[in-house]
Amino acid sequence: MKTIRILLLSVTLTSICFAQIKFTNVGASLGTGSIHGNSPSVSALSGSLSTDFRLRFSEVVSFRLSYSHSRMTDYFLPENRTNKYYPFLNYYTLKAVIYQPLFKKLFIEESAGILILNDRTFVDTNVWGFGGTFSLLAGLDFRDLDTKGFIVGLSTSYGITISSTSAGYSTFEIAAKYHF
Repeated sequence: MKTIRILLLSVTLTSICFAQIKFTNVGASLGTGSIHGNSPSVSALSGSLSTDFRLRFSEVVSFRLSYSHSRMTDYFLPENRTNKYYPFLNYYTLKAVIYQPLFKKLFIEESAGILILNDRTFVDTNVWGFGGTFSLLAGLDFRDLDTKGFIVGLSTSYGITISSTSAGYSTFEIAAKYHF
């Protein structure tokens, strides 16, 4: 037991001292779009939380890890909810992101990556699937010279799984990130 504690302590100290990953920002987004499984698309509201990080060997490409939730729009409307089911999707993504400044404060970000999605489009459906995701963000960069500060923009993203339900989403969102 004592050797396990010493081993855990040494691994923790080593990972702190020689970190290969640098977290650069945190972000959130809210928007609208559509979701689908083995069903026609339904309109949905979505939200996500994300964090970007850089690996030591990469200066141009950063990576974004995010969690998103999309639920049928009717869920947010006041009504009698007795015996009603509102489809939703939960999904996790890992994307490679390229940031491109355009003019003064304007920029675009392109990203592509992998997707793990929980399809809950029907009451009896609870399927996890893997797939791909792509997104594009255009916005304004309010950071100061030492790269700390906020950026905001409009984002569109698309994702689809290659599982038995072929669940997917398409969203248009307002995004904000804080760089530290």
